[in-house]
Amino acid sequence: MQKIILIVGDSGSGKDFVMNIANMYPGIEVVKRYISRDSRDGEESFSSVFSVPIEVIKGLDYYYEGAEAGRYYGIKKSDLEDVLNNGMSPMVVCPNYKNYLELCRDFPELVVPIFVYRGYEDSELEAWRQSLRDRGSSQEEIDKREKKRDKYFRELYVEHTDEYASNVILNLYGLTTPEDIMIQIEGLCEKNDIDILKNEFGSLGK
Repeated sequence: MQKIILIVGDSGSGKDFVMNIANMYPGIEVVKRYISRDSRDGEESFSSVFSVPIEVIKGLDYYYEGAEAGRYYGIKKSDLEDVLNNGMSPMVVCPNYKNYLELCRDFPELVVPIFVYRGYEDSELEAWRQSLRDRGSSQEEIDKREKKRDKYFRELYVEHTDEYASNVILNLYGLTTPEDIMIQIEGLCEKNDIDILKNEFGSLGK
């Protein structure tokens, strides 16, 4: 069955990493996000359209402010509908509870939220901070993102455990491999009756 796979998680949890792997399944298609900021060096663009004016993003069906203040992300309802009409399951990042409710309203019984959990031990948090330093973030930016990260975790998981607790992908720094992510994706898709269309050579096949 085709459903909307909604990837949620706090800032830096690895949502794009999960989507890059999931997009290799023939039955899943990652839906583009429209983003107000410029792309970063080496950042994948297959799932994103960058440098979109904020006023344009705010005119889309679903939009939210990202972890970095003043940077907005949006999704078109028609893009989701196109993927469903093509017999595939759209996958999209939308870490905002308001948007989750809007999607459930527009697509009753079709939205499956999957929470990407990164880990909160000191070593894991420090690895996350270092990844931001490596991308050129200042300490002030890192501090702001850490506050937003905690806020997202509370809003998305702690306060809405009923929606997210049963669908979690564990993605720990330095421990979780792409193969681990594949196993988790396949298990969650089977559990939620989502057809990912494995091919004869195994799990991947686009």
